[in-house]
Amino acid sequence: MSNLPEALDSLTHSKIRSNNEIKFLPSGGESYQIRWRLLDQAKHSIHIATFSMMKDETTKRLEDVLVAKLQQGIEVRIILDEIVNRTTFAGAMLKRLKAAGAIIHAYNGLLEEWLPLPKSIGPFKHITRNLKLKLKRHFHEKYMVVDGKEVVLGGINWGDKYAYGGIKSFAWRDTDVYLRGPVVRDIQLQFLKDFCRYRDWDNRQSSQPTCYPEFVGIQQLKPKQQLLEEYADYFCEEASPGTVDVRYVAHKPYDDNDLPLTHAFLSLIKNAKHSIYWGCHGIRPPRLVADYLAEAVERGVEVHLVTNSQYSSQSLMVRGLMGWMYKECTKHYRGLLERDIKIWEWQLEGAFHSKNFLVDDQIASIGSYNIARGSTYHHSESNIFVYDDNFAAEVKQQFEYDLEHCKPVWLDHVGDRLPKEDAYARPLHERDLMIRNDMITPEIQQELDKGEYIRILT
Repeated sequence: MSNLPEALDSLTHSKIRSNNEIKFLPSGGESYQIRWRLLDQAKHSIHIATFSMMKDETTKRLEDVLVAKLQQGIEVRIILDEIVNRTTFAGAMLKRLKAAGAIIHAYNGLLEEWLPLPKSIGPFKHITRNLKLKLKRHFHEKYMVVDGKEVVLGGINWGDKYAYGGIKSFAWRDTDVYLRGPVVRDIQLQFLKDFCRYRDWDNRQSSQPTCYPEFVGIQQLKPKQQLLEEYADYFCEEASPGTVDVRYVAHKPYDDNDLPLTHAFLSLIKNAKHSIYWGCHGIRPPRLVADYLAEAVERGVEVHLVTNSQYSSQSLMVRGLMGWMYKECTKHYRGLLERDIKIWEWQLEGAFHSKNFLVDDQIASIGSYNIARGSTYHHSESNIFVYDDNFAAEVKQQFEYDLEHCKPVWLDHVGDRLPKEDAYARPLHERDLMIRNDMITPEIQQELDKGEYIRILT
């Protein structure tokens, strides 16, 4: 493996697109300023992929804008995570948008896949398996494509706590990017591909599988060229507006039975020469990722992970799910700190939610992918990888700014307060079998060969 840009082509089934315009948006305030402009100027289509929509003044404004656009004959399509949006009480707004003409797919519906009960595995195993899948399988992407030519993509959802980032103290520290140029075509195509797949699932016949992973295993998707021809109106051909090389990677563990973003990050970590900066709201890397980070440190690479403190994590959903999120993170701390991986905790009121990644001050990634098992193995994610010195410098500068608002975690200061449970003593998961053989460490491979892992689908 190599950090040459071409090395990720086969790992991620993607290509680098040249001559893009990109703008780094390290706050919700900056992102929403562009979001509102794009929505106001939309002439043909608005395609939104999001994990969640809150019930607040920001989404009320979004609803008003989308309804007005629908009345003008502009197409609105939305893909979102169904279960999470039940917890945000966005259901009434989504119903109104549907009534106004928006086409909405709610991924991993809470009431789906329970019936009929298959005889092959028995009712108890079927219910148990589906319950676990409901908790693990999520649509975690966050981007918007307008008129097939402009994109905002990153870690920011729809709601006040995102929109007021950098403006009000309660809002979250988060990151998006604005994109224009050839890479937008890849993002637009992926959105349409996803929508076709999910439409097939919604319209499935009674004779087809009722478990989603089994359904996509037999689903016949249209070839890329056919999609390009069928949806030609959604792809805007215009002069290249910029000079930046960008790769877009869609990560669809249950749709495509593949882990392209996980493979990409492992490859970049494996080949890091001097530094890795990586942030997200809760660092819970699985053992394989932790081993890669530790091996990088042994090679002399400085690894800095940025996450929430116990204080700032209270700003997360339901006060950090009543403290569970922070406690679960700290179960991973000892195994990271003992291997000289540096951990920094955010000290401000609004939560740290940014998912920036920077390796060797050269390659930056922005998107929705977290340092956690969910993103590694289960969640549908979207990230870009940027090959541009100026952009990398902006991301590095933001990390330096973020670290000014963090405190380092030292093992000799917190060791006696960490949970007794070691997250890295947990058994492996069958999803580890999806990692490429040449990327699995020998110790983990031995456990997999012995069948020492948790099963859900097998």
